[in-house]
Amino acid sequence: MQPAEPFHERLRRLAVEDPREARKAFLLLFDSGGSPLEQFLGNVSSPADGRLRHLIASALRNNRDKERLAPYLIAWHEIETDEFTKRAIAAALDGVKTESAAETALAQEVARLTTAIGRETAQRERFNRELEIAREVQEHLFPQRLPPAPGLDYCGQCWPAREVGGDYYDFLELPDERLGIAIGDVSGKGVGAALVMACLEASLRALASVVRDPADLIGRVNGLVCQASAADRYATLFYAEYDPVTRCLTYVNAGHNAPVVLRNSGGVCEVLRLETGGPVIGLLPQRYQRGVLFHQSGDLVVLFTDGVSESMNVRYEEWGEERLIELAKTCRDLPALHAMRRILAAAQAFAEGAPQHDDMTLVVLRVA
Repeated sequence: MQPAEPFHERLRRLAVEDPREARKAFLLLFDSGGSPLEQFLGNVSSPADGRLRHLIASALRNNRDKERLAPYLIAWHEIETDEFTKRAIAAALDGVKTESAAETALAQEVARLTTAIGRETAQRERFNRELEIAREVQEHLFPQRLPPAPGLDYCGQCWPAREVGGDYYDFLELPDERLGIAIGDVSGKGVGAALVMACLEASLRALASVVRDPADLIGRVNGLVCQASAADRYATLFYAEYDPVTRCLTYVNAGHNAPVVLRNSGGVCEVLRLETGGPVIGLLPQRYQRGVLFHQSGDLVVLFTDGVSESMNVRYEEWGEERLIELAKTCRDLPALHAMRRILAAAQAFAEGAPQHDDMTLVVLRVA
C-alpha cells in the first residue's frame, strides 16, 4: 500500500483524467480498510478535492458502505461549496440512519435536495421528450428516397451522437437528370444545431433548382444562413452537382472535410481530394470558387463528417483520415451501400464501444 499522501495526490489526478480507474483504486483501498484508509479520508478536506469527494460519494455501493463513511460524508457536506458535489454527497447519505442533532439537520437537508432532484428529474424527462420529438422531425429532414441518377450508385447515412445531431446530408433531384449532393456539419449539437441544419437544408433546396452555378448557390445559401442563425453558429458544407451525361462533378467545399475520390490509374489506386471552395457557412458574407472533376468509370467517392474520421477509442486515439482512406481502398469493387456499411463498421470497431461525442455521417458514390 502506498503512503497516504502520494496515494491522495494520485487519486486526485485520476479523478480528473480517468474517473473509472480512480473509482477502482479507491474501492481497493476502501475494502482493505485500516489506517491507510483513515489517513486518506482525513486528507480529502481541501477545496481542490471537490472532484475527489464527488467520486467517493458516487462510488459507494450500498448502505453499509455509506454508513462506514457517514462521518466523513457529513463533514464534507458542511464544507462543500460545489452544488453538484454537494448533491452527490447528499444522495449518498439518503437513507442512512442518523442520530445526532447535526445529523438530523443534515437528514432534513438531504430530504430537501432529494425533492429538488426529483423536480429536476421530471423537468429533464419533459425535456427529453421534446428532444425525442425534435429527433423525429429531424429524421424526416434526411432524404426519404434516392432521386434517379443514371450511371451512379449512391447512398448515405447519419448516426447522431445525441438525440438531436448537427450533421446533415441530402440528395436533390435537379433539372436535366442532374443530382445534387450535400453533406455538412453544424457547430454544436442539440436543438440549436438542428435548427441551423433545417435552415441550411431549406435554403439549399429552395435555390438549387434555379441557381445553376454551385459557387453562386453556396454564396446565396451562406447569406441566408448568416441572417437566420446566431453569431456563434456556423456549418461546414460540401455541395456537388453530378451530370450523368458528361460524368462531370461540379462542387464547392465550404470548409468541410475534403471528400476522397479513389480511381484506378493503371492498376494503382489514385487518391484525389475535393478541396476547392471557400470558408464555412454562416459567419460572414463570402464568395466561393467552383471545382470541377470529370469522373471515370469505377470511381469511388467517399464524403464524410469528422465524426467518422475522428472516431475515438477508449485510449483517446483517433481513427484518422489515413485509416479511413486505406479502408475505403478495400471497398473499390463493392456497391455503394456495402462500401458505406463497411466503412462505418470499421469506425465503430476502432472505437471499441467508447461513447462518441460527434455525429457520424457518410455518403458514398460509385460511378458505373
